[in-house]
Amino acid sequence: MGHFGGTFLLDDLTKEEKEQLGGFLQKDFSGQKNVRVTAKQMEKALQSSRFCNFTWEEILELYTGRALLVKKEEKQKEEQKRESWFQNIQLQLKNLDFRNWISEVLQNRKESYLFLLQQYKENKKELEDLLQKTDRAAETLAASEKRELLAVFAAKVTGNPHYFDEGETAEKCLSSYLKWKLKKERSNGLSNAEYKNRIYFEAGILKDELSNDVLTYGLHAWKENGEPHPGIEGFFRCKEPLKLTLKTLGGLGKITGEQKIYMVENPAVFSRLVEKYPDRTILCGNGQPKFSVFVLLDKLTENSTIYYAGDFDPEGLQIAQNLKKRYPEHFIFWKYKAEYYQKYKSEVQLDEKRIRKLDKIDLPELQEIKEAMQREKYAAYQEAMVEEYE
Repeated sequence: MGHFGGTFLLDDLTKEEKEQLGGFLQKDFSGQKNVRVTAKQMEKALQSSRFCNFTWEEILELYTGRALLVKKEEKQKEEQKRESWFQNIQLQLKNLDFRNWISEVLQNRKESYLFLLQQYKENKKELEDLLQKTDRAAETLAASEKRELLAVFAAKVTGNPHYFDEGETAEKCLSSYLKWKLKKERSNGLSNAEYKNRIYFEAGILKDELSNDVLTYGLHAWKENGEPHPGIEGFFRCKEPLKLTLKTLGGLGKITGEQKIYMVENPAVFSRLVEKYPDRTILCGNGQPKFSVFVLLDKLTENSTIYYAGDFDPEGLQIAQNLKKRYPEHFIFWKYKAEYYQKYKSEVQLDEKRIRKLDKIDLPELQEIKEAMQREKYAAYQEAMVEEYE
Protein backbone atom coordinates (compact mmCIF):
# COMPACT_ATOMS: atom_id res chain seq x y z
CA MET A 1 0.00 0.00 0.00
CA GLY A 2 2.95 2.33 0.54
CA HIS A 3 1.72 3.46 3.98
CA PHE A 4 0.63 2.00 7.32
CA GLY A 5 -3.10 1.40 6.95
CA GLY A 6 -5.88 -1.08 6.60
CA THR A 7 -8.05 -3.16 8.91
CA PHE A 8 -7.01 -6.25 10.84
CA LEU A 9 -9.42 -9.05 11.80
CA LEU A 10 -8.38 -11.20 14.76
CA ASP A 11 -10.16 -14.53 15.33
CA ASP A 12 -10.41 -16.78 18.37
CA LEU A 13 -8.67 -14.52 20.86
CA THR A 14 -8.42 -15.76 24.45
CA LYS A 15 -10.04 -13.83 27.27
CA GLU A 16 -6.61 -12.60 28.38
CA GLU A 17 -5.69 -11.44 24.85
CA LYS A 18 -8.95 -9.51 24.58
CA GLU A 19 -8.27 -7.80 27.91
CA GLN A 20 -4.70 -6.81 26.95
CA LEU A 21 -5.74 -5.56 23.53
CA GLY A 22 -8.75 -3.73 24.96
CA GLY A 23 -6.58 -2.04 27.57
CA PHE A 24 -4.13 -0.84 24.92
CA LEU A 25 -6.83 0.40 22.51
CA GLN A 26 -9.14 1.64 25.29
CA LYS A 27 -12.02 -0.58 24.10
CA ASP A 28 -14.04 -3.43 25.57
CA PHE A 29 -13.75 -6.59 23.41
CA SER A 30 -14.97 -9.07 26.03
CA GLY A 31 -18.31 -9.77 24.35
CA GLN A 32 -16.96 -10.04 20.79
CA LYS A 33 -16.11 -13.30 19.09
CA ASN A 34 -13.96 -11.60 16.42
CA VAL A 35 -12.04 -8.38 16.98
CA ARG A 36 -11.65 -5.85 14.18
CA VAL A 37 -8.89 -3.26 14.61
CA THR A 38 -8.14 -0.39 12.24
CA ALA A 39 -4.75 1.18 11.58
CA LYS A 40 -6.15 4.52 12.82
CA GLN A 41 -7.03 2.93 16.19
CA MET A 42 -3.52 1.55 16.46
CA GLU A 43 -1.92 4.90 15.61
CA LYS A 44 -4.06 6.69 18.23
CA ALA A 45 -3.29 4.08 20.87
CA LEU A 46 0.45 4.26 20.14
CA GLN A 47 0.53 8.04 20.58
CA SER A 48 -1.12 7.66 24.00
CA SER A 49 1.32 5.00 25.18
CA ARG A 50 4.89 5.08 26.51
CA PHE A 51 6.04 3.93 23.03
CA CYS A 52 4.91 7.19 21.41
CA ASN A 53 8.47 8.01 20.27
CA PHE A 54 8.31 5.08 17.84
CA THR A 55 6.30 4.47 14.66
CA TRP A 56 4.52 1.22 13.94
CA GLU A 57 6.89 0.71 10.97
CA GLU A 58 9.89 0.87 13.34
CA ILE A 59 8.26 -1.43 15.85
CA LEU A 60 7.40 -4.01 13.20
CA GLU A 61 10.91 -3.89 11.71
CA LEU A 62 12.44 -4.43 15.17
CA TYR A 63 9.98 -7.22 15.93
CA THR A 64 10.52 -9.12 12.63
CA GLY A 65 14.20 -8.36 12.37
CA ARG A 66 13.98 -7.19 8.72
CA ALA A 67 13.10 -4.08 6.77
CA LEU A 68 9.54 -3.63 5.61
CA LEU A 69 9.01 -3.37 1.86
CA VAL A 70 5.89 -1.94 0.33
CA LYS A 71 4.62 -3.29 -3.00
CA LYS A 72 6.24 -0.46 -4.96
CA GLU A 73 9.61 -1.06 -3.32
CA GLU A 74 9.39 -4.79 -3.95
CA LYS A 75 8.66 -4.11 -7.61
CA GLN A 76 11.56 -1.66 -7.88
CA LYS A 77 13.90 -4.14 -6.25
CA GLU A 78 12.84 -6.87 -8.72
CA GLU A 79 13.26 -4.48 -11.67
CA GLN A 80 16.76 -3.55 -10.51
CA LYS A 81 17.63 -7.22 -10.16
CA ARG A 82 16.30 -7.96 -13.68
CA GLU A 83 18.08 -4.93 -15.15
CA SER A 84 21.36 -6.06 -13.57
CA TRP A 85 20.88 -9.57 -14.99
CA PHE A 86 20.35 -8.31 -18.54
CA GLN A 87 23.28 -5.89 -18.26
CA ASN A 88 25.52 -8.75 -17.21
CA ILE A 89 24.34 -10.89 -20.14
CA GLN A 90 24.85 -8.04 -22.61
CA LEU A 91 28.48 -7.70 -21.50
CA GLN A 92 28.99 -11.29 -22.68
CA LEU A 93 27.50 -10.70 -26.15
CA LYS A 94 29.70 -9.83 -29.14
CA ASN A 95 27.32 -8.32 -31.70
CA LEU A 96 26.77 -4.60 -31.10
CA ASP A 97 23.47 -4.49 -33.02
CA PHE A 98 22.05 -7.38 -31.01
CA ARG A 99 23.08 -5.73 -27.73
CA ASN A 100 21.47 -2.48 -28.87
CA TRP A 101 18.27 -4.36 -29.78
CA ILE A 102 18.03 -5.84 -26.27
CA SER A 103 18.66 -2.42 -24.69
CA GLU A 104 16.03 -0.70 -26.82
CA VAL A 105 13.43 -3.42 -26.18
CA LEU A 106 13.95 -3.23 -22.40
CA GLN A 107 14.12 0.58 -22.19
CA ASN A 108 11.20 1.40 -24.48
CA ARG A 109 9.20 -1.76 -23.76
CA LYS A 110 8.87 -2.40 -27.47
CA GLU A 111 7.32 -5.34 -29.32
CA SER A 112 9.51 -8.10 -27.80
CA TYR A 113 9.50 -6.80 -24.22
CA LEU A 114 6.86 -9.24 -22.97
CA PHE A 115 8.63 -12.08 -24.80
CA LEU A 116 11.93 -11.41 -23.02
CA LEU A 117 10.16 -10.84 -19.70
CA GLN A 118 8.31 -14.15 -19.96
CA GLN A 119 11.51 -16.06 -20.80
CA TYR A 120 13.28 -14.38 -17.88
CA LYS A 121 10.57 -15.41 -15.41
CA GLU A 122 10.31 -18.97 -16.72
CA ASN A 123 13.97 -19.95 -16.96
CA LYS A 124 16.91 -17.53 -16.75
CA LYS A 125 19.44 -20.20 -17.72
CA GLU A 126 17.58 -21.06 -20.91
CA LEU A 127 17.18 -17.38 -21.77
CA GLU A 128 20.91 -16.85 -21.31
CA ASP A 129 21.60 -19.72 -23.72
CA LEU A 130 19.03 -18.38 -26.19
CA LEU A 131 20.54 -14.88 -26.20
CA GLN A 132 24.08 -16.18 -26.60
CA LYS A 133 23.12 -18.37 -29.58
CA THR A 134 21.09 -15.59 -31.21
CA ASP A 135 24.09 -13.32 -30.70
CA ARG A 136 26.24 -15.85 -32.59
CA ALA A 137 23.61 -15.88 -35.33
CA ALA A 138 23.75 -12.08 -35.60
CA GLU A 139 27.56 -12.17 -35.78
CA THR A 140 27.51 -14.89 -38.46
CA LEU A 141 25.00 -12.96 -40.60
CA ALA A 142 27.05 -9.78 -40.31
CA ALA A 143 30.13 -11.60 -41.62
CA SER A 144 28.42 -13.66 -44.33
CA GLU A 145 28.55 -12.65 -48.01
CA LYS A 146 26.10 -15.21 -49.39
CA ARG A 147 22.64 -16.53 -48.55
CA GLU A 148 22.35 -19.79 -46.70
CA LEU A 149 19.59 -22.33 -46.07
CA LEU A 150 17.97 -21.89 -42.66
CA ALA A 151 18.71 -25.45 -41.48
CA VAL A 152 22.35 -25.22 -42.59
CA PHE A 153 22.70 -21.82 -40.93
CA ALA A 154 21.14 -23.06 -37.67
CA ALA A 155 23.38 -26.13 -37.58
CA LYS A 156 26.50 -24.01 -38.14
CA VAL A 157 25.56 -21.49 -35.44
CA THR A 158 24.02 -23.75 -32.77
CA GLY A 159 24.74 -27.35 -33.76
CA ASN A 160 20.99 -27.96 -34.14
CA PRO A 161 19.51 -27.60 -37.67
CA HIS A 162 16.02 -27.12 -36.19
CA TYR A 163 16.98 -24.50 -33.58
CA PHE A 164 15.41 -21.62 -35.57
CA ASP A 165 12.47 -23.61 -37.00
CA GLU A 166 9.06 -21.93 -37.26
CA GLY A 167 7.32 -21.80 -33.86
CA GLU A 168 10.48 -22.30 -31.79
CA THR A 169 11.33 -19.75 -29.09
CA ALA A 170 14.65 -19.05 -30.82
CA GLU A 171 12.86 -18.30 -34.10
CA LYS A 172 10.75 -15.64 -32.36
CA CYS A 173 13.85 -14.03 -30.91
CA LEU A 174 15.78 -14.03 -34.20
CA SER A 175 12.80 -12.78 -36.21
CA SER A 176 12.19 -9.88 -33.81
CA TYR A 177 15.84 -8.89 -33.94
CA LEU A 178 15.98 -9.01 -37.76
CA LYS A 179 12.79 -6.93 -38.10
CA TRP A 180 14.37 -4.32 -35.85
CA LYS A 181 17.74 -4.35 -37.61
CA LEU A 182 16.38 -4.22 -41.18
CA LYS A 183 13.59 -1.78 -40.26
CA LYS A 184 11.27 -3.39 -42.83
CA GLU A 185 7.57 -2.73 -42.42
CA ARG A 186 5.11 -5.25 -43.81
CA SER A 187 4.26 -4.31 -47.41
CA ASN A 188 0.92 -4.49 -49.22
CA GLY A 189 0.16 -7.97 -50.49
CA LEU A 190 2.54 -9.83 -48.18
CA SER A 191 1.11 -12.38 -45.75
CA ASN A 192 2.77 -12.76 -42.35
CA ALA A 193 4.67 -15.82 -43.61
CA GLU A 194 5.85 -14.05 -46.78
CA TYR A 195 6.81 -10.98 -44.75
CA LYS A 196 8.98 -13.16 -42.52
CA ASN A 197 10.49 -14.80 -45.61
CA ARG A 198 11.44 -11.33 -46.89
CA ILE A 199 13.10 -10.40 -43.59
CA TYR A 200 15.15 -13.61 -43.57
CA PHE A 201 15.96 -13.31 -47.29
CA GLU A 202 17.32 -9.79 -46.89
CA ALA A 203 19.32 -10.87 -43.84
CA GLY A 204 20.93 -13.69 -45.86
CA ILE A 205 18.80 -16.70 -44.88
CA LEU A 206 16.63 -18.81 -47.19
CA LYS A 207 13.61 -20.23 -45.34
CA ASP A 208 11.69 -21.72 -48.26
CA GLU A 209 14.06 -21.72 -51.20
CA LEU A 210 12.52 -24.36 -53.50
CA SER A 211 8.74 -24.43 -53.05
CA ASN A 212 8.66 -20.61 -53.05
CA ASP A 213 8.75 -20.00 -56.80
CA VAL A 214 7.30 -17.95 -59.65
CA LEU A 215 6.37 -19.09 -63.17
CA THR A 216 8.11 -17.05 -65.88
CA TYR A 217 8.64 -16.81 -69.62
CA GLY A 218 10.93 -14.64 -71.73
CA LEU A 219 13.41 -13.34 -69.15
CA HIS A 220 17.12 -12.54 -69.26
CA ALA A 221 19.20 -12.74 -66.08
CA TRP A 222 22.72 -12.08 -64.82
CA LYS A 223 24.51 -13.43 -61.78
CA GLU A 224 25.78 -11.08 -59.09
CA ASN A 225 29.24 -11.17 -60.67
CA GLY A 226 27.79 -9.84 -63.95
CA GLU A 227 27.90 -13.10 -65.92
CA PRO A 228 24.73 -14.13 -67.84
CA HIS A 229 22.86 -16.96 -66.11
CA PRO A 230 23.26 -19.91 -68.54
CA GLY A 231 20.16 -21.78 -67.35
CA ILE A 232 17.76 -18.85 -67.65
CA GLU A 233 19.29 -17.84 -70.99
CA GLY A 234 18.85 -21.41 -72.20
CA PHE A 235 15.14 -21.39 -71.42
CA PHE A 236 14.85 -18.02 -73.18
CA ARG A 237 16.49 -19.31 -76.36
CA CYS A 238 14.37 -22.47 -76.31
CA LYS A 239 11.23 -20.36 -75.73
CA GLU A 240 10.15 -22.47 -72.76
CA PRO A 241 8.49 -21.46 -69.45
CA LEU A 242 10.68 -21.58 -66.36
CA LYS A 243 9.95 -21.77 -62.63
CA LEU A 244 12.34 -19.48 -60.79
CA THR A 245 12.85 -20.50 -57.16
CA LEU A 246 13.76 -18.16 -54.35
CA LYS A 247 17.16 -19.86 -54.23
CA THR A 248 17.86 -18.95 -57.86
CA LEU A 249 16.47 -15.42 -57.48
CA GLY A 250 18.67 -14.87 -54.45
CA GLY A 251 21.79 -15.39 -56.56
CA LEU A 252 20.81 -12.98 -59.35
CA GLY A 253 22.08 -9.46 -59.69
CA LYS A 254 19.89 -8.33 -62.58
CA ILE A 255 16.75 -9.61 -64.37
CA THR A 256 15.11 -8.02 -67.41
CA GLY A 257 12.26 -8.65 -69.81
CA GLU A 258 10.39 -6.71 -72.46
CA GLN A 259 9.37 -3.14 -71.65
CA LYS A 260 5.78 -4.38 -71.42
CA ILE A 261 5.50 -7.46 -69.22
CA TYR A 262 2.21 -9.36 -68.98
CA MET A 263 1.26 -11.06 -65.73
CA VAL A 264 -1.76 -13.27 -64.98
CA GLU A 265 -3.17 -14.91 -61.89
CA ASN A 266 -3.74 -18.44 -63.23
CA PRO A 267 -1.30 -21.00 -64.76
CA ALA A 268 -3.74 -22.15 -67.47
CA VAL A 269 -4.04 -18.61 -68.83
CA PHE A 270 -0.26 -18.21 -68.59
CA SER A 271 0.23 -21.36 -70.69
CA ARG A 272 -2.22 -20.18 -73.33
CA LEU A 273 -0.57 -16.74 -73.59
CA VAL A 274 2.89 -18.29 -73.96
CA GLU A 275 1.59 -20.31 -76.94
CA LYS A 276 -0.21 -17.32 -78.44
CA TYR A 277 2.54 -14.72 -77.92
CA PRO A 278 5.96 -16.46 -77.96
CA ASP A 279 7.86 -13.16 -78.16
CA ARG A 280 6.40 -11.57 -75.03
CA THR A 281 7.60 -11.63 -71.42
CA ILE A 282 4.89 -13.31 -69.35
CA LEU A 283 4.61 -14.06 -65.62
CA CYS A 284 2.16 -16.01 -63.46
CA GLY A 285 1.40 -15.16 -59.84
CA ASN A 286 -0.48 -18.46 -59.37
CA GLY A 287 -3.09 -17.04 -56.98
CA GLN A 288 -1.96 -15.18 -53.88
CA PRO A 289 1.61 -14.05 -54.73
CA LYS A 290 4.45 -15.71 -52.87
CA PHE A 291 7.50 -13.84 -51.72
CA SER A 292 9.40 -14.97 -54.82
CA VAL A 293 6.89 -13.03 -56.96
CA PHE A 294 7.71 -9.80 -55.13
CA VAL A 295 11.46 -10.41 -55.34
CA LEU A 296 11.11 -10.78 -59.13
CA LEU A 297 8.76 -7.79 -59.56
CA ASP A 298 11.02 -5.56 -57.46
CA LYS A 299 13.74 -6.11 -60.04
CA LEU A 300 11.59 -6.01 -63.19
CA THR A 301 9.67 -2.83 -62.35
CA GLU A 302 12.93 -0.85 -62.42
CA ASN A 303 12.76 -0.81 -66.24
CA SER A 304 9.42 -2.36 -67.25
CA THR A 305 5.67 -1.88 -66.84
CA ILE A 306 3.53 -4.78 -65.65
CA TYR A 307 0.14 -5.38 -67.30
CA TYR A 308 -1.84 -7.52 -64.88
CA ALA A 309 -4.98 -9.63 -65.34
CA GLY A 310 -6.70 -11.72 -62.67
CA ASP A 311 -10.01 -13.26 -61.65
CA PHE A 312 -13.07 -11.09 -61.11
CA ASP A 313 -13.90 -12.32 -57.62
CA PRO A 314 -13.27 -10.67 -54.21
CA GLU A 315 -9.97 -12.44 -53.67
CA GLY A 316 -8.79 -11.66 -57.20
CA LEU A 317 -9.56 -7.95 -56.78
CA GLN A 318 -7.68 -7.92 -53.47
CA ILE A 319 -4.60 -9.42 -55.15
CA ALA A 320 -4.80 -6.88 -57.98
CA GLN A 321 -5.22 -3.96 -55.58
CA ASN A 322 -2.31 -5.04 -53.37
CA LEU A 323 -0.01 -5.33 -56.38
CA LYS A 324 -1.05 -1.95 -57.74
CA LYS A 325 -0.48 -0.26 -54.40
CA ARG A 326 2.96 -1.84 -54.13
CA TYR A 327 4.00 -0.79 -57.66
CA PRO A 328 1.83 2.28 -58.38
CA GLU A 329 4.05 3.74 -61.12
CA HIS A 330 4.75 0.51 -63.01
CA PHE A 331 1.52 -1.47 -62.79
CA ILE A 332 -1.46 -1.32 -65.14
CA PHE A 333 -4.74 -3.26 -64.90
CA TRP A 334 -5.32 -5.30 -68.05
CA LYS A 335 -8.95 -5.78 -69.23
CA TYR A 336 -10.50 -4.63 -65.95
CA LYS A 337 -13.87 -3.49 -67.27
CA ALA A 338 -17.41 -4.24 -66.15
CA GLU A 339 -18.33 -5.33 -69.69
CA TYR A 340 -15.93 -8.30 -69.41
CA TYR A 341 -17.34 -9.18 -66.01
CA GLN A 342 -20.88 -9.22 -67.42
CA LYS A 343 -19.82 -11.16 -70.50
CA TYR A 344 -17.91 -13.91 -68.66
CA LYS A 345 -19.88 -14.08 -65.42
CA SER A 346 -19.84 -17.66 -64.12
CA GLU A 347 -22.42 -19.70 -62.19
CA VAL A 348 -20.31 -19.51 -59.05
CA GLN A 349 -22.36 -17.50 -56.57
CA LEU A 350 -20.60 -15.39 -53.95
CA ASP A 351 -21.79 -15.70 -50.35
CA GLU A 352 -22.07 -12.70 -48.05
CA LYS A 353 -18.76 -13.40 -46.36
CA ARG A 354 -16.92 -13.12 -49.67
CA ILE A 355 -18.98 -10.12 -50.77
CA ARG A 356 -17.91 -8.26 -47.60
CA LYS A 357 -14.30 -8.56 -48.72
CA LEU A 358 -15.15 -6.09 -51.48
CA ASP A 359 -15.54 -3.34 -48.86
CA LYS A 360 -11.73 -3.14 -48.75
CA ILE A 361 -11.43 -2.47 -52.48
CA ASP A 362 -10.85 1.29 -52.70
CA LEU A 363 -8.85 1.89 -55.90
CA PRO A 364 -10.86 3.98 -58.40
CA GLU A 365 -9.90 1.68 -61.31
CA LEU A 366 -11.62 -1.28 -59.63
CA GLN A 367 -14.86 0.37 -58.52
CA GLU A 368 -16.80 -0.43 -61.70
CA ILE A 369 -16.19 -4.19 -61.37
CA LYS A 370 -16.59 -4.09 -57.60
CA GLU A 371 -20.05 -2.49 -57.83
CA ALA A 372 -21.16 -4.92 -60.56
CA MET A 373 -20.03 -7.82 -58.40
CA GLN A 374 -21.87 -6.47 -55.36
CA ARG A 375 -25.06 -6.27 -57.42
CA GLU A 376 -24.78 -9.58 -59.28
CA LYS A 377 -23.03 -11.64 -56.57
CA TYR A 378 -21.27 -13.93 -59.05
CA ALA A 379 -17.61 -14.47 -59.91
CA ALA A 380 -15.98 -14.30 -63.34
CA TYR A 381 -12.78 -16.26 -63.97
CA GLN A 382 -10.00 -15.34 -66.34
CA GLU A 383 -9.77 -18.82 -67.85
CA ALA A 384 -13.05 -18.01 -69.63
CA MET A 385 -11.63 -14.66 -70.77
CA VAL A 386 -8.42 -15.99 -72.26
CA GLU A 387 -9.27 -14.97 -75.85
CA GLU A 388 -9.74 -11.38 -74.72
CA TYR A 389 -6.12 -11.04 -73.67
CA GLU A 390 -4.18 -9.59 -76.59
